[in-house]
Order: sequence, then structure tokens, then C-alpha cells
Amino acid sequence: MTPLVKTTSRALALGTTGALVAGLIAASPATAAVNVDVPPTKTVSGELSGPIGIEDDAAGNVYVASQGNNAIVVHRKNASGASAPLRRISGAATQLATPRDVALDSNGFLYVVNIAGTVLVFAPNASGNVAPVKTFGTGPGSGFGIDIAGGEVYVRKTNGYNVYSPSATGNPAPTERAVTGLGQGRSIVVSGPRVWTANGTQLRAYSRTADGAATPIQSINNALPNTEINGLDADSAGRIHVATFSPATVRVFAPNADGNDTPLKVLGGPASDLNLSTGLTVLSGGSFAVANFTQGRYLVFKSLFAKPATKPGKVRSLKVGGKKTSKVRKVVWKAPASNGGAKITSYRIVVKKGGKTLLKRNVSGSKRALVIKRSKLRNGVNTVFVQAKNSKGLGPVAKKNFRVRK
Repeated sequence: MTPLVKTTSRALALGTTGALVAGLIAASPATAAVNVDVPPTKTVSGELSGPIGIEDDAAGNVYVASQGNNAIVVHRKNASGASAPLRRISGAATQLATPRDVALDSNGFLYVVNIAGTVLVFAPNASGNVAPVKTFGTGPGSGFGIDIAGGEVYVRKTNGYNVYSPSATGNPAPTERAVTGLGQGRSIVVSGPRVWTANGTQLRAYSRTADGAATPIQSINNALPNTEINGLDADSAGRIHVATFSPATVRVFAPNADGNDTPLKVLGGPASDLNLSTGLTVLSGGSFAVANFTQGRYLVFKSLFAKPATKPGKVRSLKVGGKKTSKVRKVVWKAPASNGGAKITSYRIVVKKGGKTLLKRNVSGSKRALVIKRSKLRNGVNTVFVQAKNSKGLGPVAKKNFRVRK
């Protein structure tokens, strides 16, 4: 087994040089947070009890540390409601005992940290009452959070965090580095050159190379309404999403937030249905999932920074099949390269001869063709016009000339 770098959005694997991708850092927020109260796009609850840590894999499947029933529950990407899990790891052989958090490496190996501090590693697609392929201890104190980045395993402990090689073994396993002197914090995430974790009501960022009683490179003061954080993750822009337990919110900070900077946005309120929020993971596409501990479920929300929808783009590869003398002609096209951020609901097809409209049809957004009888057309050059439509309206016209002989 050779576990490597985790590939989900949480790691934002930019290597270990400390260099940021150009444009990653946003301007530090200067104004009050924007409060948002929107409903989740879906809720998933199948076989979950006291969910805490949460993560997704490259296929979009969601892994949840289900603390109440000592299980790791895996749901399909499209799961909704009380869906039956895709897989479930549980039973005496697994050694799962109050699992707190989960992480995946690029080879699909699953890392789980138990509250007692033991790290369990399961083979890709592990299911049922199966033994881990290896375990290692993290020394005195509880284990709360785990992340994988740059070929290293980060484990949040009671008063700091430890960094391990993926080949770590033993009880306790030797650390590569260990940052000490932290207050309460129950989650950890690596984002580019930073390691984010809580220190009481602060949110701190350390250098990836930090060791010992290190000084944080950023400390967001009073970032949290209390000291109970069970979920942290970074989106593709480096913004840090923080799930707070009570009151249940998701607070999002700029990647360079520091000092008394406020969150960019705060999600919470009755519409959000957040309740005693624990684990959080940013999913592919920018949406994010948040676990609700006592309700045994997780909620999925659209990105709080999604661009407003616009009209769709121009349809592609517009063609008219058949010969000039054919009894029917088939108009075919491909969907636009961009749907404008909203589902394409229909296509409008218009056929003209000069300024005379010969035919006008609307077909569903799932259609990519229309058959037209020759009797509807005129002798000579006809022109077909096709437009895609979404909730914002019709996109630009694509047109194609074709000749008809009667």
C-alpha cells in the first residue's frame, strides 16, 4: 500500500513550495459579513447516527464518520433523502470506535481518526465488517480531525496537531512535525501553504512547515460564536468554510483574513435547516455538504459565491441533414458550451425563406434534433435559426442555410 496525496478540494494540492496560484488570495474583507439564509438543495439521512467528519471522493461519493453507530457510511453522489448507502464499514473487525473524521488519498485509501487518537486506514472500496489495512497511534490525547496533503497526514489533537508520513506505523507512530500550544479545536484543513485549525474562538493558519510552539501566520480573532468547530474546508479560491455547532452556521472567510476581519458570508437561519452542525466538506463544483449531528443527516448547499445565472450560449454544430429533394430534412445541433448557470429548458427552432417565416417550433431542453417535412419548406435557399432557452431567457441565434428543391 502506498497512499499518496489527497485529491479532493480540501487539500488544494499546490505542492509544498508555499507558492500560491496567481490570483488565489482575495482582498481582505473590509465590511460586515453578508448574512444568508437559503434552503439546502438536498438532505441525505440513510443509516447515519451522530454524523461528524465528512468527505467526498473523485466520483462524488460522500463518506461520513457516523459516530453514533461506529460506522463509516458512504452515499452515492446523487443520494437524496433516506437513501440506502452505497457502502457501509462497521463491525468489530473494523476497530471503529467513536470515529471523528475521515480523509481520502489519491489512491482511494480511507483514513479515519477515532476519538481515542488511533488512525485506521482502509483499502479502496472497503465495505462491511473488514479490518483496516493498517493502524497507527498518535500519542496521548484525543483525535479530532484528519486531512491529507502533499503526501502527509495531518491529525488534530487536543492541544495541537501532528504530521505523519503515509507510511507511519506504531503506537505511537513517529511524527514528522508536531505543532503545540493550541487551545480547543476539533478540525483541521490544509489549503495551499496553510494549515487551518481553531484555537478556542480564534481561527488560525500555520505554515505547512510549522513545528513545535510555532507562531501562526494568520489569526482571525473572535472568528467563532463558540469553541465548538467540527468542520473546516477550503474551496477552489482558498476561502475557508467553517461549520459552527451552536448556533449552527457556516461562516466563510477570505484566504488572507486576519486579525479582526469578518467573514465574507454567514449561512444560517430557519430556511437553512442547519442544526448542531459538525463536519463540512466542499464538493466538486463548489457546492458544500454540512452534517447535522443530532438529526442524523447532512445537507448540501449551492456555493455561496456562485455567479448569477445568465442566458445560455449559442448552440453548436448546427446542421441540416438530407438532400435538396428529400421528403424530410433533419435539423440537428449540440447544446451550448455554457448553459449560463441554469438548466436549459427548451430550444426554439425557426425556419425562414427570406423574410417569410415558414415554421416555428419549441422543443424540450433534452432534444437535439427536429424533423421537418419538405411540404413546410419553400423552393430555394431556406434558413434555420436555433436558440437555447433557460430561466433567464433565450441565448444568441445560431443559423444555417440549406437548399430545397421541389
